[in-house]
Amino acid sequence: FFSLLSIVSCNNAEKSNITNEQESQVFNIDSARKEIDRANLEFVDLFNKSDSIGLANMFTSDGKSMEPNEPAFVGRRAIQNHYSLVMNAGANKLGLVTTGLWGDSKMLAEEGEYTFIDKSGKQLDKGKYIVLWKIEDGEWKLFRDCYNSDLPVQH
Repeated sequence: FFSLLSIVSCNNAEKSNITNEQESQVFNIDSARKEIDRANLEFVDLFNKSDSIGLANMFTSDGKSMEPNEPAFVGRRAIQNHYSLVMNAGANKLGLVTTGLWGDSKMLAEEGEYTFIDKSGKQLDKGKYIVLWKIEDGEWKLFRDCYNSDLPVQH
């Protein structure tokens, strides 16, 4: 019995390794970068159009937006409500620059820099961000989004 169990276990481990090996051959970080760049262009476009619903739909169903100085916004509804307030408060233009991307077919980590600008062109904020991207419904979506300012805290 134990011999049979060992053989089955070894065979399952080999199948698992083959699957992981095949998967890593299919995944291409350069292709993923193009997809993330496209998604970021869409994110910026939706933000700049003040489309908080479209923007929230770019998050996974269990997505989380972790903003500075407030609790995390969990789920599309909370994310949509938050971005609606941000957009209505005067942040009308967003800029994103990806500075790094790592990961595999299951999860990508993106590092970058952002700017928020108002209607008059005045910079409201700038800083850095980390986004974890995950495939949902065949598309890369924001799973976790966290950013913080490079500007000093206002007292």
